[in-house]
Amino acid sequence: MLLFFLFAWVVVLFLVNIHGFCLIPTLYFVLIPPVLFKLTARRESYGDSPTSRTQQLMHLIPIPLLALLWFTQFDRDMFLDLRDNLLLSNHMGRKFSDFYYTYTLYPAEAFKSLDQKTIKTSSLENIQTRSINLNLQHRLMANGYLVMPDTDKVDLKIIQQKDSLVFRSGGDMIFQIPLKQFLSDSQKMLQKISQRMDRKAPFRRFTFLSLLIGFPVLLYSVLHAVLYYLFFLFLNRKAAALTASIMCLLIGIIVLVYFQSNRSGNISFKDISQALESENWQTRVAALKTIQQEKLEIADHRAYPRLLKSHIPQERYWLVRTLAFSRQSATYDDLLTFLNDKNTNVRCMALSSLGLRRNPSAIKPILERIQTSDNWYSQMYAYHALRSLGWKQTKSP
Repeated sequence: MLLFFLFAWVVVLFLVNIHGFCLIPTLYFVLIPPVLFKLTARRESYGDSPTSRTQQLMHLIPIPLLALLWFTQFDRDMFLDLRDNLLLSNHMGRKFSDFYYTYTLYPAEAFKSLDQKTIKTSSLENIQTRSINLNLQHRLMANGYLVMPDTDKVDLKIIQQKDSLVFRSGGDMIFQIPLKQFLSDSQKMLQKISQRMDRKAPFRRFTFLSLLIGFPVLLYSVLHAVLYYLFFLFLNRKAAALTASIMCLLIGIIVLVYFQSNRSGNISFKDISQALESENWQTRVAALKTIQQEKLEIADHRAYPRLLKSHIPQERYWLVRTLAFSRQSATYDDLLTFLNDKNTNVRCMALSSLGLRRNPSAIKPILERIQTSDNWYSQMYAYHALRSLGWKQTKSP
């Protein structure tokens, strides 16, 4: 068993560095697994008596069984439904959601690919003519790259050599292509360059896998520990551990049943108006999802004024998404009011919907929100909305 884990450890280290050596991800896997292994091995040595294979299986079976049961719910809407039904539906869940959207985007920037970053910097060197220089600046800014003169500390350095462009990063040459080829499709070329530079893609995939598997296992372990010490007040060690495992399995199944029963179903076109006036917020959200997916006019429904005043963040979130496709001018002002919503998700979707409406008059209020917001998530949505509206970064005066 030890050899298997050692082999898996070596494979992970190889995959993390398959596109070139990455210091921080490598240190992550070099330092953390041995420490966890040492702590686990020491904890296992404290057992007061041998545990039978049946008892070991009873402790292990709940985790893969729950994973299999929850996998039946996996689809592209699962994470949104988890947020709506298990987080935003209660006070502690909303606190956790606010923490996630306030503090996780900034550290995620550290291992994004260059193309995924919100802020990308570049510099131009040895450009032979002023017209080419202006053309390159225009192409770079159109793709979200800020041209920074008189500095070497940029994400991408572009140097002209005769009729070619050389792209360098951190002292290394990444790419060399003819100038005409870059100008003919600069977006595709910059994406290709980003892929060449990206050394952290395996680490991002591993991080996503950790969130998908590791986070539920962490929740299970914390709950198991709490229940174990609770039952240990009345039972012996083995009985308390076994009872905690069974209770965790039952709680996981109960939460799954609750989640599945509250997931939004499909609402037919003829039932949308009735569903929007339902007393059940999940039914109203299901109707809003149908309107958003089919790009229908939300303001035509009698329930629209009441929906604008909803106290349920999930309902406001999906309402704002429908406003992206509204063709009535009055709904533009309604959408602007959601820029001040107390929920981060609703504010972000209001920014996104303003971008989708393609109304240039939204540029000014969005810029005002960027200048006053201290939330990276909101700033990112505001920036992408501005780009959708045709706004481009200009040089500072």
